[in-house]
Amino acid sequence: MGYDRLYFLKKAYALYPGVTRPVSASVLAAHYLRRRSHRGPLRAALDAIVGIAFLAWIPWRAHRVQRKFGLDAAWRRRAIAIARARFADPNDIALFRIAESDALDVYVRRYEDAALNKRINPLGWTRACALADKLRFYARCRAAGLPHPETVAAVDHGRLDIVADPADRALIAKPADGEGGEGVTLLGRFATIADLAARLPESLLARSGALVIQPYVRTHADLADLALDALPTVRIVTILDEAGTPEAVSATFRFASARGTHVDNMKAGGLLAPVDLARGTLGLACKGYGGGDHATHPVTGAAITGRTLPLWDAAKALAIRAHATAFADYILIGWDVAMTPDGPVLIEGNGKPGVLMPQRAARRGLCDGRYGQLLAFHLAMKA
Repeated sequence: MGYDRLYFLKKAYALYPGVTRPVSASVLAAHYLRRRSHRGPLRAALDAIVGIAFLAWIPWRAHRVQRKFGLDAAWRRRAIAIARARFADPNDIALFRIAESDALDVYVRRYEDAALNKRINPLGWTRACALADKLRFYARCRAAGLPHPETVAAVDHGRLDIVADPADRALIAKPADGEGGEGVTLLGRFATIADLAARLPESLLARSGALVIQPYVRTHADLADLALDALPTVRIVTILDEAGTPEAVSATFRFASARGTHVDNMKAGGLLAPVDLARGTLGLACKGYGGGDHATHPVTGAAITGRTLPLWDAAKALAIRAHATAFADYILIGWDVAMTPDGPVLIEGNGKPGVLMPQRAARRGLCDGRYGQLLAFHLAMKA
């Protein structure tokens, strides 16, 4: 994928949530008042123009969202009213299943997230971000003694560098800077280093950008009836607390909804289920982008709601330990943790974990709890 300039360009302008008066979650009120007071007249005028355009765009957007998700005209009228009153994207209203405008008081709007994250997590927006490069991420994990998939080889600009014996293990290749499971390739088994060097597909050597080759990670037996053909992971978000100690503030379990899919993410149609932070139990599942709810798995019929994740306490402790010992230069991190037969394993770390997945899965805004409190705290510290 490379360095996604378009993504960063789209996030360069921080949309002000309103025309003159900010309209957002209550815990963010102080942040937006500071932002409002620090604006010059030109920026204030530009924000007002953009805000008026946003309000004018809402009916068109609501119509598109209505068609996309097969909603009725009553939903569209209600969504327009809520979106105008609370300066919200109708798409967020649909995905977060907002029925009343007051509910948005505890939600982070998706258009807000990048600007808030950039302010408290600036390192995550640089080329030096160790969370955005899997080779650097795994190097930090290795140095800190954190469980992670072994790197067998790397490919960079057509050059294959084998650093470990494949040992007849099933391998996968994935882009070093990839997100969302994009570009993941199942490679099969390779008996020896020579075997890997001889049979690695030419298409991988011809790819632009770096690739990391690792053993295929197996899921814990207790999750086999939810895993299907993909490795399920739990996204655990940790934020440094007021004393600088990592704290787990949200968790979402991700797993495949259909056979033949080799990744668990939303873009591949994966299911999401909220995880109770204290007990590790799953709530009602849903797809990331529309569709109904699932108390049981749509393919296997396995129970989802009320089920307890295996190794939950160890997984949560791993995320906290990883943040504290190897990635303390970041304020907020989203960890993708796999439960395996050998214990929890760190698959990825994300400096920009987003707000769609946890808020849609939990049917609850992130500002209703420690996430919101700590976000407001760090925004104030950066003021």
